[in-house]
Amino acid sequence: MFRYLIILTMLLLAGCSLNPTGIQLEPGWSARSLAAWRDHHPDMMVFSADGKRLYISCETDGGPLSPSLIVINLETNHQHTLLFGLARADALKLSPDGSLWIGEEVPDGLFWRITEPDKLFDEQRVDRQRLQSSTPAIAPLLRAGRFSHEGLAFSRDGRFAYMADEWKEGCIYRYDMRSRKLYVLHKNDGWIAIREPNNARIDAEKLHAQYFDRIEDMETLPDGRVLLAETGTGRILVLDDSQQKPSVQTWLQHDDLIHPDNLAWDEQRGWLWVTDDDKPSYLWAWDGKELRKIASHDDAEITGVTIHNGDIYVNLQRSLSRPEILLHIRAETTSPVS
Repeated sequence: MFRYLIILTMLLLAGCSLNPTGIQLEPGWSARSLAAWRDHHPDMMVFSADGKRLYISCETDGGPLSPSLIVINLETNHQHTLLFGLARADALKLSPDGSLWIGEEVPDGLFWRITEPDKLFDEQRVDRQRLQSSTPAIAPLLRAGRFSHEGLAFSRDGRFAYMADEWKEGCIYRYDMRSRKLYVLHKNDGWIAIREPNNARIDAEKLHAQYFDRIEDMETLPDGRVLLAETGTGRILVLDDSQQKPSVQTWLQHDDLIHPDNLAWDEQRGWLWVTDDDKPSYLWAWDGKELRKIASHDDAEITGVTIHNGDIYVNLQRSLSRPEILLHIRAETTSPVS
């Protein structure tokens, strides 16, 4: 009997995956798990200004018990839910003034601004129907418009917030943080003022603004231009707002890039990191000449890529109560690509 148990155990171990995360990495790269959840749908990520905390938005439904924002203290490994109640929280960036902006990826989505997020007590709540929160530190940015918020980037001088409506006929918007006015991009006329931010989509249609096919993430380049992942066309676009008339051109289009989703600029390497929301899901790195496949996953969406001190962080997002994992990916010291 004992011999039979040993044989059975060996067979079970042989059938178990030696890679429980399921991530498939190219040679020269390694990964370790930092956190795991179920039914949290972790997505976008941003580090605190001091690099000690990692904030993660959660694409859950907008119920009072739905986690919307997780924070992990990287020094103590302590994690907790900072905010409940948003509908499909997605876009997430630190503003130049230090506040944290988190957007909802639903047709009537809003941006919510969190002042001094590092000082906020955990388990705060938002009532998005009444536009109320459990603390004055969390407030809706009504003038920034109602639409499906996933893309967000800030200008280098801190004056503008650029946003995109993640919709098949979505537009690109610019929010002036001094005047608190919202504008939409017109192909010929540049930025045109939106009169009713609460009805931004309708106003944009009336103004014949330029449509795009599902803009996902946005990222500001060192030269001030803004990259936009247009997942419906498989392209990465670039917005140049340095001249009197803004322009949008194709920055990257590649046969292997199917549905670009999240973007992260790697200042150390001069690379653009791109997640691909396809089946399988991919993590790519564009070095200016070559699109490098870094990782893939057959059963989860690789999402929320962000860079810190040359290391890469991604989430594995799943459904049906399967484990969802935060991964820390590093280039091995012997890697020729580091």
